[in-house]
Amino acid sequence: MPEVPEPKESSPAGGGPFRLVGRIIVSIVLIVYMAIDAILTLLLWPAIAQLSRLRLFQRLGEGIARLPPYVVLVLLAIPFILIEPVKVFAVYWIASGHLMQGPVLLVAAYVLSILICDRIYHAGHAKLMQIGWFKTLMDWLIGLRNRGVGWIKSRPAWVAVSQAVANLRRRVVAAFRTIG
Repeated sequence: MPEVPEPKESSPAGGGPFRLVGRIIVSIVLIVYMAIDAILTLLLWPAIAQLSRLRLFQRLGEGIARLPPYVVLVLLAIPFILIEPVKVFAVYWIASGHLMQGPVLLVAAYVLSILICDRIYHAGHAKLMQIGWFKTLMDWLIGLRNRGVGWIKSRPAWVAVSQAVANLRRRVVAAFRTIG
């Protein structure tokens, strides 16, 4: 009878130094990505709100909402397929030493993504959610994002920075109250 090899022991809970370095790198990348996304969204929100009040953009949104689900999906996919790889290329450019062009390209790609893809997604959201596999995918992605955000927000560095920002905000508000 052939011998069955013993199962190898799994790595300890910590996972060793390579796993630790990997987690640190992933944490940094996620925090930077979320920070850029949050900052640009906050900066662009007034412009998005103004654009959405224009009759032209209201009509475009209404038109997108009337389209069949798969047409909305194609309408969303085209700019997404064009813009998202630009973000990856911009990060590559930054990593390869193009410290001016890379960030400019990354910000431009984010702006286009927020202004185009985000608007199409929100205008056609109800129709997109009628596509079963798309709804399942989006539910999974949103759950994954929420778990990731929860994990990042539980990191000591995030907690320390959040507390520092909250303290700074309180001081600024208090300073303006004493002036005015």
